Amino acid sequence: MRFVQAILILALPLAPADVSAQTADSSAARAFFARYVALGEAYDDKVARLYSDRAVIRSYRRYPHGLERAIELSGSQWKRLLMKVMPLAKAQADRSTFSNIEVSTTGGRTKIEADRYSVRKCYTDTGYYMLIERQPDGGYLIVEEYSETQPQSNC
Repeated sequence: MRFVQAILILALPLAPADVSAQTADSSAARAFFARYVALGEAYDDKVARLYSDRAVIRSYRRYPHGLERAIELSGSQWKRLLMKVMPLAKAQADRSTFSNIEVSTTGGRTKIEADRYSVRKCYTDTGYYMLIERQPDGGYLIVEEYSETQPQSNC
């Protein structure tokens, strides 16, 4: 019993600091995501700088006739693609809005989950998430992103 009490006494001073660190991480992650959203809404190709070259970008696409396709790109491939398609996205007013944003931190990574709504195609991707990781300079980079897409419009 005394051993358990000793452990609790030693652990108690750590709890508030741990909670403060998680709150700070959550706030920083939300600020990072807000920047990600703002760059996307502005069709600013600087959004590519938010991705690690080693990131894993996964997309799952469902076709109306039943075919399903999974796509996986590296961060460097995704960044090059973003740079090319951003002008086309702007011309077509192809953008996403996000709601029901949830942030959770485990270890050095923070997971941001959200419902991603495609304005151009009028559908909601409820499986969307990104993992961000704090870098040595204190900033964050996206190290993993997952989305679900469809080719047809529901508009």
